[in-house]
Amino acid sequence: MKYSWERFLNIDKSELAGIVVCIDKEDRFLILRRSNIDERAGQWTLPGGHIDSKDRSLEAGACRELAEEAGLHCAETELQYLGEPKPNKYYFLALSWDGNVDIDIPNPETGEIEHDAYSWSTINEIKDIENTEIPIYLLEKALEMSKNE
Repeated sequence: MKYSWERFLNIDKSELAGIVVCIDKEDRFLILRRSNIDERAGQWTLPGGHIDSKDRSLEAGACRELAEEAGLHCAETELQYLGEPKPNKYYFLALSWDGNVDIDIPNPETGEIEHDAYSWSTINEIKDIENTEIPIYLLEKALEMSKNE
């Protein structure tokens, strides 16, 4: 009998989220602005989203979300765990990826374009954004971790 990792969790996978913090060589973070498809329209976020039943791990789901939302491809093994600022919301650091940012990729489930803008922004620029819930302390931790690489 084959067991999947979700067997060991007491929650539905759809309640889990994987978020990827991408830092470029100039210590800037990739942030995306939500399009007008839902109540979070205009909010700046990091690439990520719900883990699907087909994802074999949190990391796999986070990598899939990064590809779906930003067109960037990252290996699961390249992700470094950053933290869980809210229950079931897991953040990972990515320092390397393939591809160029492309936010015009329709969501494979809904066909909607989820973001209408992106930016490579410094932590100070992100601190000045009013419409965001990006956890600054995790960005600070990500910067520190990137310096140790």
